[in-house]
Amino acid sequence: MSSDVLEKKCPRCGKASANPSNPAGRCSSCLATLKENRHKPGHYMRNQQQADSALRRQDGKNGTASHKSSGRGSRKEIVDKMRRAESKTGQKLSPDRKNNAKGYSSKNTRAVPEGLNRGRHKVDSKKLSEWRKRLKKAQCDIDDFLTLLKAKIIDKFYKS
Repeated sequence: MSSDVLEKKCPRCGKASANPSNPAGRCSSCLATLKENRHKPGHYMRNQQQADSALRRQDGKNGTASHKSSGRGSRKEIVDKMRRAESKTGQKLSPDRKNNAKGYSSKNTRAVPEGLNRGRHKVDSKKLSEWRKRLKKAQCDIDDFLTLLKAKIIDKFYKS
């Protein structure tokens, strides 16, 4: 077997590996790109990561979840729902089950902002409806919304 078959470099770009114990691993710039994409709203890698965690929770593989026998969602359903929702809003969203006794089927799952879905058994319906109203009222993408919000803060700062 020749040495050129087992090349010791990044499989994506050909640079040196960032991990000395794995010379055929990815370089530091490719690892940074992957890390950034896992946190980018609407990116397929983020959606796959969310589907992983949702499937783990409905399978009961950890101590915080129990096995769901009804209303179990598939990876494809979860990925598609989250991709559409995050692309539409431009925000990081989290899959939330309307009925926690069932799994992540498309009928039982909704996409809500991460802040409304962390460490609670139930999403606050008032906060969720206010978020939806704000999105509907803005009728612009999230970048325009943030620009308008910053302008309002600056205007308020200079008026006082």
